[in-house]
Amino acid sequence: MIAHVAAAGEERGRVVVWLPAAGRVSPPAIEAAMQLARAFGSEVESLFVEDKQLFDLAEFPFARQLASGGEGWRSIAAPDLERELRFVGAALQRQVAEAAKRSSVPCRARTVRDDPLGAVAKACAENGPWNVVAIAEPFAATDDKRLREVFANVSDTTGVVVAGPAARSLSGPVIAAVEHFERLVPMLKAAERLARAGGGAVKLLLVGNRPNDLSELEGKARLLFGESGGPALETVLAARGDVAAVAGAVRRQRPSLVLAQYGGLVISGEDTPRSLADALPCPLLVVR
Repeated sequence: MIAHVAAAGEERGRVVVWLPAAGRVSPPAIEAAMQLARAFGSEVESLFVEDKQLFDLAEFPFARQLASGGEGWRSIAAPDLERELRFVGAALQRQVAEAAKRSSVPCRARTVRDDPLGAVAKACAENGPWNVVAIAEPFAATDDKRLREVFANVSDTTGVVVAGPAARSLSGPVIAAVEHFERLVPMLKAAERLARAGGGAVKLLLVGNRPNDLSELEGKARLLFGESGGPALETVLAARGDVAAVAGAVRRQRPSLVLAQYGGLVISGEDTPRSLADALPCPLLVVR
């Protein structure tokens, strides 16, 4: 599937910014969502999910929570929980709205009480299939399971934006990390749109796990570009899914965004010792 999000007014999708009930967000993830919306003329919806399981838990008399003011453990009262979540949700949605205003992107907000993943799936199904989900919470290696769950359960999405704890808002190029020749042109076109929206350049990173395959991929790419030369091109050998080799090649470029395919060498879709998103200095757009 190509990296794509529907334009505003098409009613075929938008950028859904998934806001965490915990209240911690990654500003670079939000900025990447805005860049994506600008690139495709899309709108943004900030979705704050009041986790239904929290309210189910509050019904048990033994349930306790650690008070934020240092008072120690206290019982969970549903009205207090509802008030706290309403306050957190309003603050986060205000942050997204301000980012959208700076980027001149149409934005709407919604709060629902549901299972978080189910809420995202329903939101995307309403007017899909051309949605992109931006996970606003800082993304760590332990969150790879969540990425798998989104791709497995949210069918009406073409990609997911994540940003690790080391991500910063940078003004560098957009990098398209390509592993298969048939994906080169559509991923490069998406990267070019994103680069224009961010005012940067495009760079192509060809990734392979065997020298012969990587050499063949590079040869096909250079033949495709011919005399025009195409974008700046670099290759990286990721033997046995070596995330560190890919991360090192990316960090040298100081990009604003990296575009990569889900289920391959770069983003395997399996448990890995270290997530690429966790290691990158910028947000990552993972596409199907």
